[in-house]
Amino acid sequence: MIQKSSLSLLFFICLLAGAKAQNFSHNLYAVFFTDKEENPYSVLRPWEYLSPAALERRAIGGVEIDERDLPLNPEYVQAVCAEGVEYWLASKWLNSLAIYVEDTSKLAAIRELTFVRDLIPLGKKRRLEEVKWHKHFKPEEYNKTDHPLGYSLNQIAMLGGHLLHGLNIKGQGRKVAIFDGGFLNVYRMPAFDSLFANNQIWGTHDFVQGDEFVYEQSTHGTNVLSCMAANLPYLIQGTGPKANYYLFKTEDVGGEFRVEEFNWAAAAERADSLGIEIINSSLGYTSFNDKSMSYAYKDMDGKTALCSQAADVAVEKGILVVNSAGNEGNGPWKYIGAPADAQNVLSIGAVRPNGKKAGFSSFGPTADGRIKPNVVAQGRSTKVAGLNGYSVSSTDGTSFSSPVLAGMAASLWSAFPEKNNWEIRHAIEWAGQQAEADTAIGFGIPNLFTAYLSLSETALLLTEEGILQLRERPLQASNSLRLAIGRPGSIFELRYYNSLGQLLAEQRLEIGEEQLIRFDLPAALPSDGIYHLEVDIADYRFYETLGCLQPQQP
Repeated sequence: MIQKSSLSLLFFICLLAGAKAQNFSHNLYAVFFTDKEENPYSVLRPWEYLSPAALERRAIGGVEIDERDLPLNPEYVQAVCAEGVEYWLASKWLNSLAIYVEDTSKLAAIRELTFVRDLIPLGKKRRLEEVKWHKHFKPEEYNKTDHPLGYSLNQIAMLGGHLLHGLNIKGQGRKVAIFDGGFLNVYRMPAFDSLFANNQIWGTHDFVQGDEFVYEQSTHGTNVLSCMAANLPYLIQGTGPKANYYLFKTEDVGGEFRVEEFNWAAAAERADSLGIEIINSSLGYTSFNDKSMSYAYKDMDGKTALCSQAADVAVEKGILVVNSAGNEGNGPWKYIGAPADAQNVLSIGAVRPNGKKAGFSSFGPTADGRIKPNVVAQGRSTKVAGLNGYSVSSTDGTSFSSPVLAGMAASLWSAFPEKNNWEIRHAIEWAGQQAEADTAIGFGIPNLFTAYLSLSETALLLTEEGILQLRERPLQASNSLRLAIGRPGSIFELRYYNSLGQLLAEQRLEIGEEQLIRFDLPAALPSDGIYHLEVDIADYRFYETLGCLQPQQP
């Protein structure tokens, strides 16, 4: 289910559709197998069914290969299809096969197979639509703001992202998958020109209709992608504009059925096989058109919903799964949905532009008492690329706070490719504004620049408020990070003295529009020793004693 905006008519349309629907002629079913015994694949030969990228990500995270990685037993699949049904999708993590069947009387024989544990309806197969391409919008001059981040400045700066972007940390090298209901117009919108020019769209797949064309049906995914990857300087900027993206259509915008959860699981497994590091899912599942499929709040335990089961496995396999918490905060449901309820998922609530909780943002806890959401980002008046060329629109929902955070997580991770998904997640939560999480906003708004500092070898940070020496270690010139942060035009004057009070070196740092600058220790400093640093900024003077150990030149 696409997370509905508080200003959207989608909710009412779905209600009307549900009210009219009484009988459902499902033709998609999930067959769950009892085991993976006598499987020709082995955990000792993972290269036969996992890509090098997937194996590399597991190695970084210390993830062991287990039975869940094994494909379905091909003999089981063959036996099911021999009953006159069509293979549709498979989920090795759920140990389940999705089948298409026109004559449902054939299901009885499948139920009797000794290796079949369960068989449930999923929904209805959708007709493959004709692919239609449209012309690109004509290049034109557009009204620019005064800042490179354009109208996105608030939602990015709220997370400290403007400082990461100022260091050119923008998601380079990270692989991100977006699960949604469609990405209408993406290929023809100027905000995404750089994605195509730089070959940053690495793959697409439509799990609903079974083809590769995803630029259709829904603008929801377009807006989600905009939060992460839009790139029109001085107009709009995504939080991870240099990451590489896979666009997966898993949501059936024509109705709500459990097949969408199966699509989600299949897409997550595809992401795993491709070595993708981050999944953004601005989707949530609680109720369906066929009420017999719907969940109750007690089912939001992270273990019941199919998509929640798959999401937890994805995280265990090394993927950072970021999911919208939901927009039911003001409604009768009130709580988060699935897969935001999954224990390992980073669930994202929404705040207004002023940092206060958005009323629609769903609350925790989960049915089994765990704190959700985990953190929050701007989800009220979130800026997205306009669909009509060079323009910007505002939209509401945790559907958009989630990608704002996910893109920022991609940027953070790009600075530390040696880290695993758990280390990135913990750094984000640790950087939240609240030391103790609650069921309204979790750890609150995280400052990802603070998370960056916590993960880095940063030894010295200069601000207009003073000097912060972050590490109790020497300032090793080879791997330490030294940063100065201030308003554009601010000037830091640095003087280094030895223990006798003799001036050894001076530096002058001028802050640009990025609001920070990276600097090196002066070459005139001796290779090691204890120094006294004096910093002048405006009318203030600060002091710090520094230990420095620079590597000797060979």
